[in-house]
Amino acid sequence: MAITYAELLERQEANRSGFGRMLLNWRRRNGWTQYTACSWAEEAGFDTISYGNLSVIEQGKAGELRQKAFWQLAELNRRIAEQDWGMVKTQAIKQKLEGAIPLGDAACPIWTALELWACYCGLREVPAAFVATPPPTIAQRKATELSTKWRQQLRRVVEEWQLDPSEAITTLAAAASEEHRKRFYAVLTGFGDYKPEELAPLWIGADQYLPKRWLDQWEDSHRQQRQPGGSKGNKPAAPE
Repeated sequence: MAITYAELLERQEANRSGFGRMLLNWRRRNGWTQYTACSWAEEAGFDTISYGNLSVIEQGKAGELRQKAFWQLAELNRRIAEQDWGMVKTQAIKQKLEGAIPLGDAACPIWTALELWACYCGLREVPAAFVATPPPTIAQRKATELSTKWRQQLRRVVEEWQLDPSEAITTLAAAASEEHRKRFYAVLTGFGDYKPEELAPLWIGADQYLPKRWLDQWEDSHRQQRQPGGSKGNKPAAPE
């Protein structure tokens, strides 16, 4: 279907946001961090997009991209498709590369700078494989850090509102969906931390996970109960 230049301009922000989200989904599908491409390029000796630039593009905040960015992304894509790893010595990087898949669609399985530019402008659809955002890949260290923060939030609210710890934990756990409630309760009470694979289905976008949402909703309900006109008998928010 024909599209006018005025229509392209009108959709510019949405198109750029979609392009950035596609790159994010591509990176996560490959199990890469924002630093993987730079680390690879540094060892193999080729020019690539900086992690800072990649980050703002993924967020849809990069503004007008220069031609060089499309060529850099295309070179990454070519090397992935041809398995042209270069002289990479770090085993962790090699493992990330071996399972990587290139950006492309049925009409053009390996996108070049042209297809990338067309997608950025809104002249080419995002490939179906990269429309949905997979959960981020995190290490156990990050999962432990999140678990600790959520326990600290629980403790802070209990102390701030002088709640009975046992009742507070039981009420909070009830805010979780049934399938996740038992594990959520165990983490809150310090019987282990979440594992990365357990957090994957709890991811809801950006850096947010359901346990944090349950905690925030529970904390908000206590805050509202103590406001003028609030009821101390409010039930916790319905599980999501």
